[in-house]
This record gives sequence, structure tokens and C-alpha cells, in this order.
Amino acid sequence: MTQLYQRRRLSPAEDLGAPAPLPRELAGLSNASLADLSAWSPEYADQLGWAGEGFFPFTPEPPPPPPIDELNKIDFYRLFTSAERIAIRAAAGTNPLIADYQDMLDATPMPRLSDPDLQTGVQLLELGGLLGVGRAAQILAGERP
Repeated sequence: MTQLYQRRRLSPAEDLGAPAPLPRELAGLSNASLADLSAWSPEYADQLGWAGEGFFPFTPEPPPPPPIDELNKIDFYRLFTSAERIAIRAAAGTNPLIADYQDMLDATPMPRLSDPDLQTGVQLLELGGLLGVGRAAQILAGERP
């Protein structure tokens, strides 16, 4: 992979353009020389229009990890607080919709947050007041409390 460099004005500090490969004219210079072209060669830097500028190695941020989708069951349950889990179990004894959701979840070895049935069930828990407002979205995003 080609090393990218960020061209910067030194004073006041300011990035100039997007990171790019080093210009051919500067190939072979050390990073110390590239950091202040005017100190390295004032005439050359002035001639090329790079006076008061430098080129700095640029390393892009690593991409974010892919969103969590499939979890083992214990990690899925850890997305809920203890109080939420207790309230859901209690409500499953009296509410057939919650009982059905719980049965579906029990039959699933690896819950997927993208599963439409799981999404509907978690939203039902919030609508039924077993989860606080906004908790369904947090759970479906894989965020632990």
C-alpha cells in the first residue's frame, strides 16, 4: 500500500488538501526533512510553492467494526438490565404476546438483531412499558445498558 502524506501549512497550522501519495520531487526525503521543507531547502521550497509547508505521514483511522448482529443468548440477555429481564419474565406469565416472543427467543440458539421477529418483540416490550423509552433502539443496536 502506498504511504499517504498530508500536506500542511505550518503557521498557522492548516491541512492543505486531502492525503495523497508524496509528490515525486520529494521522494526519498526523510520524514524530518519533509516536516518543514523551508528548513530543509528554503530556495527549493519557495520555487515549488511549498514555503512554510510540510508533508506528514498520514495513517487513516481503521474502519469501525461491523455492527453486531448475531449474538449468543447470554450476550443478547446482557443487552437488558436485570430489572428489565425480571419484568419481561413476569409479564410473559400474563401476556400471551410476550409469552410467544419469549418462546420464539428460547427456540433461537443465536439471536440475530436484524431478525424481524426479534425486532418486533423488542419494540413490543418497549411499547408495553417493560423497557424505557428509547431502550428498544439501544438493544437492537447491540448497546449494553
